[in-house]
Amino acid sequence: MNVTPRVGGRLTYYGESEGRGATTDEQTRGVFNTGAEASFKSSRIWAGAENKLLDVRGLRHIIEPSVNYAYVPRPGVRPRDLPQFDYELESLRTLPIEFPQYNSIDSIDSQNVLRFGLRNLLQTKREDRIENLLNWTLFTDWQIDPRSGDGLRAGQKTFAPLTSSLDFQPRTWMTIQSDTRYDLNDFSLLEAQHRLLLEPNNVWSVSLGHRYLDEDQQNGPGPGNNLFTSSFYYRANENWATRISHHYEARDGTLEEQYYTVYRDLRSWTAAFTFRVRDNRDGTDDYTVAVTFSLKAFPRFSLNSDRDKPSLLVGY
Repeated sequence: MNVTPRVGGRLTYYGESEGRGATTDEQTRGVFNTGAEASFKSSRIWAGAENKLLDVRGLRHIIEPSVNYAYVPRPGVRPRDLPQFDYELESLRTLPIEFPQYNSIDSIDSQNVLRFGLRNLLQTKREDRIENLLNWTLFTDWQIDPRSGDGLRAGQKTFAPLTSSLDFQPRTWMTIQSDTRYDLNDFSLLEAQHRLLLEPNNVWSVSLGHRYLDEDQQNGPGPGNNLFTSSFYYRANENWATRISHHYEARDGTLEEQYYTVYRDLRSWTAAFTFRVRDNRDGTDDYTVAVTFSLKAFPRFSLNSDRDKPSLLVGY
């Protein structure tokens, strides 16, 4: 069992603003924070477990519960009275509760929260090596003293969304991924992302995905997002390869984005020529042509990042 207590503080100085319309006075703000994280890990082995369908040859189950407590008393100067340079941006992800992971310095306010987490890991032997059959993580926050009233980050709910992240690998070449967020206060699904990835060899691979986003979680028009994605990669030989990706929004039947990429191996370098078509939903289409070079010794992108986020190939 691991128990990690922590205590810290930070001091921020704000100079008086000058010029026409200036409203900020000189201020100094101190913030104190404390908390502790506790976790333990337990495992059990079933050496004789076998399943041909899931390619299982023995199983090891690892479970790791954790609880993380964070307490920040109310600062002497509230965020609404400070200039917001490093302010908190809206995010679909649950924000960190520790410092300095939480780096929106000007938005720091009181906090009294417990973060509960649970990780489950199922491992098996495949081809004389250990692989993860299942990797499932769950966590949520309990706001012991939710902030209310006006100001930044006010109106907190008692519980943060229950966040689930699951990777299931029934075969070495097949991966099923699931990421969901569920509102424990209103008992509603906020977001769901699912993807099937097939990589049987180094010649071709296919990725199919779906993303649902509740209408209250997004800024676009329509009753939430209902996005389907696809990506197909084919390696013709040692020098040439191609990838085709599409994003289709089913809520209004729009093919939002199309990516067509040709890769060329230049020994010490790799090059990619990408053509993108984007439907802007205003009667016009956006066409983009991009050429990307990457040095093999110092690659510009991490492995498969262009598959997961093809916009990287056009500079985003």
